[in-house]
Amino acid sequence: MELERRRTIVTGALLLSNIMAGMDGTIVNTALPAITSDLHALQYMGWIVAIFLFGMAVATPLWSKFGEHKGNKVAYISATSLFAVGAIFQGLAPNITWFIIARAIMGVGAGGMNTIPFIVFAEIYTNLKKRATVLGLSSACFGTASIIGPLLGGWIVDALSWHWVFYVNVPIALVAITIIAIFYKNVNKRAAGKPIDYLGATLLVSSLMAILVAVQLIGVGSLPVVIGLFTIGLALLWWMVKVDRNAADPIVPNRLFTNRELVIDFMLFVIIWGSFIAFVIYIPMWAQGLLGLSALLGGMTQIPGAVTDFLGSELVPFIQYR
Repeated sequence: MELERRRTIVTGALLLSNIMAGMDGTIVNTALPAITSDLHALQYMGWIVAIFLFGMAVATPLWSKFGEHKGNKVAYISATSLFAVGAIFQGLAPNITWFIIARAIMGVGAGGMNTIPFIVFAEIYTNLKKRATVLGLSSACFGTASIIGPLLGGWIVDALSWHWVFYVNVPIALVAITIIAIFYKNVNKRAAGKPIDYLGATLLVSSLMAILVAVQLIGVGSLPVVIGLFTIGLALLWWMVKVDRNAADPIVPNRLFTNRELVIDFMLFVIIWGSFIAFVIYIPMWAQGLLGLSALLGGMTQIPGAVTDFLGSELVPFIQYR
C-alpha cells in the first residue's frame, strides 16, 4: 500500500511537469503582441516561438542520456530547476536579447521535464495495461495543456501583465521538484560507466541549430545563405550518424531506424505534431492580429481542440490494448 501511495504521488508530480512543459510551449502565444510591443521586438516574434521548441527538441535525447548516466531523479530535478530559472529570467527580461536567451534555457529544461516522466512511468508501472493508461494520460495532459495555454495566457495578459505568464510556472515547478526529491527513488543507472557520446551530442545540437537558423531566414535572408545553412545542418547530421555507429552509448541509436514500423510512427508524429503546433501558435495570433479580438478571446479559439485532444489521448490506450 505504501508503494502504491508513493507511486501515485510521483505520478501526480510528473503529470504536473507534462502540463507545465506543454502549457509553456504555447501560453506565450497570446502574450506575443504585448511582449513584442513592450520589448520593441516585433521582428523577433518568430524566434520567441522557435527558440523554445528548438531547445526542447534538442534537449530531449540529451536529458534521457543524462538520466541513464546520473539517474533519472537527478536529471528530472536539474531539468525542472533549469525550467524555473528560465521562467524567472523571462519575466525579468529588460530587452529582447535577454528574453530569447532565457527562453532557450527554459526550452532546454522543458525538454527534460517532458522526457524523463515517460522514462520513469515505464520503470514504476510494470503492468503494461496500467503503463499504457498512464502514458496516455501523460500525453493528454501535455496536449491539452498546450491548447489551454493560449487561453490561460490571454486571461493573464488581460488581467495582470505578460510577465506573470512566466512567473506562474515557478511555484508549480517547486512543488514538483519537492515531491520527486522526497518520494521518488532512483533505479539502476543503465549507462553508468559507459563513455559519454560528447561528439554525437555536439553534432546533434550544431546540426539542428544550423537548420533552425536556415528556416528562420527563409524570406528574410539571401537564398545562398539559407541553402548553405541547410547543407551544413544536413552534413553535420550525416556526420553524427557515422559517429553514433561506433559509439559505445550513442545519443541517437541507429538501430531505431531499422524498425520499419517505428520509422513510420516517427514520420506520422512529425506531420501530426507539426500541424498541431502550427494550429496552437498561429490561430490565437490570427484572432488577435487580424480580427482584433482580446488576448482572452484569442485563447478561447483553442477550446474545441483541448476537448478532442484529451478524448483522443484517452482512447488510444484502450484501442491499443484491444
